[in-house]
Amino acid sequence: MFIIGVMLALIVSAPLLAQTALPLPLKGARTVVLNNAVGQNLCQFVSSAPLEEFEGTADGIEGSFVLDPQNLEATRGRIRVAVASMRTGIARRDEHLRSPEWLDAERYPYIEFELQGLRQVRITERTAGRVVLQAVAVGDFSLHGVRKPMELPIVMTYVPESEQTRQRAPGDLVQVQSEFTISLRDFDIRGRQGVIGSRVGEVIRVKASFYGATTVSNKP
Repeated sequence: MFIIGVMLALIVSAPLLAQTALPLPLKGARTVVLNNAVGQNLCQFVSSAPLEEFEGTADGIEGSFVLDPQNLEATRGRIRVAVASMRTGIARRDEHLRSPEWLDAERYPYIEFELQGLRQVRITERTAGRVVLQAVAVGDFSLHGVRKPMELPIVMTYVPESEQTRQRAPGDLVQVQSEFTISLRDFDIRGRQGVIGSRVGEVIRVKASFYGATTVSNKP
């Protein structure tokens, strides 16, 4: 029974112990810093409700993460989006969005994701010029003063530095894309009475695109 118990424990913990490496000749952790010179860092969001549908963008994005090419699961970092940078195409609606009734930008100026690791890492494409992988980003999502654990599906593209890439930025170039949903109720966003569910969707669809370049890091 003891042996069976040990075997079961190993099977359950195996995904947590997995270490996936980038199929590239890289050594040492890299710090990826978001950089608009590489590509436009942008979040797009869509609200769908019976009486109204609208979409918007946010481009006040900053952050970084540390990536170990030999252990992608150990990736850590933080990305945040300035609420003040959110735009929907109508100035008055943007003011309402930032008001205390909604996101309360003055009190909670940032939406933040603290990345604690990756799981289900899978290399989907490998060429001489880039590597593409899919994974689930595990971390804490903070919005409107509420912090909750979330798992976000991501697609990461890693492009090793070359003479061509240096025309954009020095270092290896990295793109991360994710599509996910946010429940307003989960983050205690109530708005004006009767608006959520009629003119504002109860669940917001988000598409995020992040671009950065690497530096060699001494972090583990």
